[in-house]
Amino acid sequence: MAEAKKILILGGGYGGVWAGKILEKHFRKDQNIQITLVDRKPFHTLMTELHEVAGWRTEPESVQVNFRKIFGAKRINVVLDDIQSVDFKTRKAVGKARGYDFDYIVVGAGGEPEYFNIPGVKDNSFSLWSFDDAMKIRHHVEDIFARAAEETDPAARKRMLTFAVAGAGFTGIEMIGELLEFRDAMCRKHYIDRSETRVVNIEALPSILPILEEPLRVKAEEYLSRKGCEVMLNASIIGAEPGKVMLKDGTVVETDTFIWTCGVKGSSFAASLEVTKGERGRGRLQVDAEMKSPDYPFVYVVGDNSFFLENGKPVPQIVEGAHQTAEVAAKNIIADIEGRAERHQFKSNFHGFMVSIGGRYGVANAGGMKSSGFMAMTMKHMINVWYLLNIAGINQVWEYIKHEFLDIKDRRSFIGGFATWKVRGYWPLLLRMWLGLMWVMEGVNKIGEGWLAWSAGSKSGWMFSSGVTQAGMKAVEAVSAASAEGDWSAAAPAVEAATETLRSRYSISTASSAPGSARRSWTASSPISRTRVSRR
Repeated sequence: MAEAKKILILGGGYGGVWAGKILEKHFRKDQNIQITLVDRKPFHTLMTELHEVAGWRTEPESVQVNFRKIFGAKRINVVLDDIQSVDFKTRKAVGKARGYDFDYIVVGAGGEPEYFNIPGVKDNSFSLWSFDDAMKIRHHVEDIFARAAEETDPAARKRMLTFAVAGAGFTGIEMIGELLEFRDAMCRKHYIDRSETRVVNIEALPSILPILEEPLRVKAEEYLSRKGCEVMLNASIIGAEPGKVMLKDGTVVETDTFIWTCGVKGSSFAASLEVTKGERGRGRLQVDAEMKSPDYPFVYVVGDNSFFLENGKPVPQIVEGAHQTAEVAAKNIIADIEGRAERHQFKSNFHGFMVSIGGRYGVANAGGMKSSGFMAMTMKHMINVWYLLNIAGINQVWEYIKHEFLDIKDRRSFIGGFATWKVRGYWPLLLRMWLGLMWVMEGVNKIGEGWLAWSAGSKSGWMFSSGVTQAGMKAVEAVSAASAEGDWSAAAPAVEAATETLRSRYSISTASSAPGSARRSWTASSPISRTRVSRR
């Protein structure tokens, strides 16, 4: 038996999970391949939806996909650990819990906020680059509104009710959108006049969302203006202190809530690895078109950790970039293990960009189609559903639908609030009790009136009515009366009516047995295989 090959994946983000899915699917029946994925959390985080949790639109579970749902019954070992170092020469990674030997390694440890060495920013701001970051913002914003409602000092109250977000890229604008909606909900809850609040977006560039086309940028900015957001363009931040954000033009924004979304770099862990770094990669690791490190042929890097220039530009740190780099790396590892000559080269194929501004509005340029409002939000939800279906199946899609449409509060879903209404438990209970009583009484009536005796016919009553005599009963009563009086012609209409009822109910076909015959035969597909009624 050949010696088992060990593949180690560091990080359960978009790149690590995608690479793990491809590798596991290919080697599912090969007992000589061992795949291990190591992450500090027991769940995969939907990084693109963190703003929803930070702004209280959805619950924390909405951005968590447990690794058991992704890899539960598959041949991949998911380990909860924090990797401290990697020795590429001995091919061993060391975590807090234990060590991990490997033949091939995939580095997908994600990214971190980039503060550009601006004094005071890191220590006096909130970041939005992890699940823990989102939870900190979530609880801080709720707490600051509660404290502001009790604050009597006008200056302190104004500072508490001022919210500043640095950066007008995707993350910044999405965070602003959530703050605007959450602000309205908190103002209603704490009886704060909305005019007392101030939501500010600070951007060093001359426009928001620079990666999108001008018409979409204009629509987004107009929507922010309607919602009461103050957009400060060409405003460079030069420093921050507790309760203050200093701008290059001398402006000082006083706020107790300063959220930084201006940049991203490779993780500190990735930057500490002894492999070649990207020249302009800010902690990202240099790779070739095969997503392989130039230092070791068994080291592959994916997602935010990889630095590769395509047409002179670095691969952007977006979800599609993580997926496509992970696919290249996984396929090349398969080729390495199986000794194939074919190699896979990275070639980007991005389908567009989407940004939500709260739960009810968004702008998008995806699939060659520009859209805004309802259509943009529909597209974003469809992409999320497709992704969850691919990594975790239909159950996770249902969880997403519940979080985004059925459990959302304050009408913050783009379909409104009608889907969130729930009936109080005591109303269905009373209704079930009433219907149950009616069914019991109806059953008693049917049994008492001959419900089990078909030959005698039956009566059907509802809600204490006198009941409706069925056609079979009418025919029996008419024949009985005719027999008693000796006048068979009087029973003919009732018999004919009963015949028509049986024919329509049991698909009975009729045919004359002979010309001039006074007898008719019916052949039915019902349990009564043949019924003959004679008239003399």
